[in-house]
Amino acid sequence: MDPERQEQRPTEPAAGRAVCMKRVSQLGVSLALTVLVGYLIYRGVPDWGLAWRVMIQGRPHFLLAGLGFVFLHMVLRAVRWGVLLSPVKQGVSLKNLFSLTLIKYTVNVIPPRAGEVAASLLLASKERVSAASVIAASLLERILDMMAVSVIFGFYMAFFSHWYAPNSDRGREVMLAIRSYSLKGFVVLCLGLAVLGWLLQSNRWQERLPHRLRAILMPFLDGFRGLQQGGVLFQSVLLSAAIWLVITLQLWCFMHAYLDSFPLVGSLFLMAITMVGVTIPTPGGVGGFQFFMDLALVNFFARYLSDLDPQSQAAGISNGSYLVSMIPVILAGLYFLNREGLSFGRISRLAEQRTK
Repeated sequence: MDPERQEQRPTEPAAGRAVCMKRVSQLGVSLALTVLVGYLIYRGVPDWGLAWRVMIQGRPHFLLAGLGFVFLHMVLRAVRWGVLLSPVKQGVSLKNLFSLTLIKYTVNVIPPRAGEVAASLLLASKERVSAASVIAASLLERILDMMAVSVIFGFYMAFFSHWYAPNSDRGREVMLAIRSYSLKGFVVLCLGLAVLGWLLQSNRWQERLPHRLRAILMPFLDGFRGLQQGGVLFQSVLLSAAIWLVITLQLWCFMHAYLDSFPLVGSLFLMAITMVGVTIPTPGGVGGFQFFMDLALVNFFARYLSDLDPQSQAAGISNGSYLVSMIPVILAGLYFLNREGLSFGRISRLAEQRTK
């Protein structure tokens, strides 16, 4: 027997156990956060019966309009992904980009939320381009998202926040925290982009790297080449702004499905604060989205809610909005996953193998 194989054999069970332990720990952390957020929501809702009645009584035409904006949002994300990949390959199939955008959201329902990596690997295989470049372009999408939200929310804070001042002590605490951290986060993002731009333009640091490391790193940096091309960068920024304005319109439609009136500029605040919620690593952002929407509605927009039980009403609105926006996307993503002949387990293993 080959002695090299003999040496490798004992390590295989250990590697399998390590992977299994990693998955269990990721699942445990995600479930623990879900339980924690769920508890925070549960204890703040006096009447879940009322919340349920509110949730199922949404106006269908506004819910359908909101759902239309959900899928427009997905189309815009697919188009932006293709624009960011244009320095790597021109004419990436919009059909592939759209289906894999939906797959991203579906895979993110399960821990460890590896949708970005999994969809990027699938697209790289379909389009015969470097997987590292596609993953980098997906990372650049997230950076552009944060920049766009920061700018739009900054616009809201500068011109409209005094219209909808917090109506409670908790709301005032939230507003102070937002003002403290939003500017710092925006500055960090700008500095990060400046450093990335310098790394892309300078070749000196690349020459000092070992050949093997450079061979791994350079395809990854190719995914950021859109930052160096004015046309690509302009289109990406424009599409990023359009994406988040469409999400704002989506939330505005959902609010009108449950409330007699709600301000469009108030939906800018909902858009920004619910984005914080979905970044919490719970399955599909469930719980975090509802918690932060409830927080905003009760503490900033109480004038549009019922005086009798605003907490329960807000819970019904947030749950209804989440379900209408996510379930159709997940079902469409499952359809495309099935069409690709993939399962959640295979996707997870693929993502783990390619990111080691």
